Amino acid sequence: LIVLDNSSTDETPAVIRGFSDERIRHVVHPPCRIAEARNRGLREARGEFIAFLDDDDEWLPLKLACQVGALERGPESLGLVYGGFVRIDDRGTEYAHHTPALHGKILSALLWQRDPFTGSASNPMMRASALRALGGFNGALATSEDWELYLRLAERFEIGCVPETVVRIRTHAAARLGDRIDEARRVEELVLDRYGAAKLCRTGAVREGRARFLDAIKADPVNPLAYAQYGLSLLGGGAYARVHGLWARLRARP
Repeated sequence: LIVLDNSSTDETPAVIRGFSDERIRHVVHPPCRIAEARNRGLREARGEFIAFLDDDDEWLPLKLACQVGALERGPESLGLVYGGFVRIDDRGTEYAHHTPALHGKILSALLWQRDPFTGSASNPMMRASALRALGGFNGALATSEDWELYLRLAERFEIGCVPETVVRIRTHAAARLGDRIDEARRVEELVLDRYGAAKLCRTGAVREGRARFLDAIKADPVNPLAYAQYGLSLLGGGAYARVHGLWARLRARP
């Protein structure tokens, strides 16, 4: 158990000293972004599996046993296992329950449906080898660093789930007001630039881009733009890139 202490000024050291267990390690580090703190934990960890617990969330008793068992039984291609979660407010009152459903190769579903998936970084357990193969969390991000990592994981590994509810996730009233909106938009742009179907078609990966447009149609059957983009992709990558470029120039005109 690694306690990552972001140079806190509370009673964290005293609380940790109250446990006489050499498996508990207290790691103090300078104030930094959450992604950098998680990467510090990854560097310190020596186990085969990694799970994070934010200080305001609560793991339920069976979480570790359920997820360790699923990863041990699964193939090496299984990079992450998550479970059900409950959302609680500042007072600890439960107000939403989520049952896991997505599993396997779920990248397209994550991109188009924006499924709640894990709820927070306190839910999943991951193979340490998979995390290290991806280079850990993106330290340049101030928010949504977990979602961006899960997309990269889903691109290269399978995702598994257990039916049990494994964590209670606290949602603070201030957080629901949408602070750090600019940073969240930057993450959205980064993700679209990496995984967007239009970019895939423009750069020659037409078959994969076409599949993404089909996923978009399934997720939102009344979206005319998805149908138009899918039809355009049938013309091939070169034609798609030319038409897309022409449309971009027309939109840029005053």
